[in-house]
Amino acid sequence: MGLIVDGIEDWVNAYDNSSKQKLKLPTFTDEEEKYYSEMRKSIKLFEKGYANLNSILYDNYVKSDIYFSSLCKPMARHLHLYDIYGVFYCNSVPCNNTVLAQIVTPFFSFDKTDEEKTVEMAKIGGEYISCFNATEPYKIKSDFNFTTKDFCGFVKSPFGNKYNYKFLLFTILCQINFIVYSVDNFIVDETSTKLRFAYILYYYLLALLPDIKEILNISIIMDDKYHSDIFRNAMAHYKLGVSLKENDIIDSDPMFGLTQKLFSEDYYTVKSNIISELNKAGKQIQSIINLNY
Repeated sequence: MGLIVDGIEDWVNAYDNSSKQKLKLPTFTDEEEKYYSEMRKSIKLFEKGYANLNSILYDNYVKSDIYFSSLCKPMARHLHLYDIYGVFYCNSVPCNNTVLAQIVTPFFSFDKTDEEKTVEMAKIGGEYISCFNATEPYKIKSDFNFTTKDFCGFVKSPFGNKYNYKFLLFTILCQINFIVYSVDNFIVDETSTKLRFAYILYYYLLALLPDIKEILNISIIMDDKYHSDIFRNAMAHYKLGVSLKENDIIDSDPMFGLTQKLFSEDYYTVKSNIISELNKAGKQIQSIINLNY
């Protein structure tokens, strides 16, 4: 959401600054600028390298442990009968966890998260949807089942009640599964946003996996064939025109010919291969942490 809304706002500003005919669409207030800047930074979570990522996850895991244990009576706290984190499932496949969610939620606080502010910050996204008449819903698969489960209390965590490297790998797996199952598979319609999200995760995982191999001696293999700083910048900043000129445009292509220019392959081939690489990495992680689903 941060990536999309922030990208639209940048585009509206750029268009109005370069055109005599103004779009007259809303742009960020100072408060919205801070909010979406914070939200958007979460796409770079895996760019930070293993040590920083591990520290961020550990700190938030401990905060969750401290907060939920503080709600317990002393005996329940001593016996560790409280949950530390929850997991979101799509057709029994883990696609998110609450430790990751609190990291990517702007200005998150357990006892002070302002729901009214969250709604207020979301309004500009709704205004863009209305202004661009993008109100037709995507087709989705109706047989998908979304569930949640809490861990570390009566339902013990598969990785133990103390933070360890397996939780970090599990969090990466959640991100991969979110793209593969909750975005690409659940949404039937093809949309360029699918490749945007998948590619950004693929790009940053390519940078993180060598760290994991060096520090944990765990090898997770992904083909780096599609590694491209230019393509990443286009995916993250919604600026196709930086690399795509008028004579390059293919109107029938979801990305108007960008994959053809940079990779000599059409959108559907690139997207299918990126999803396949993410899926293979997810299966490797699943095997490493011995998680069955």
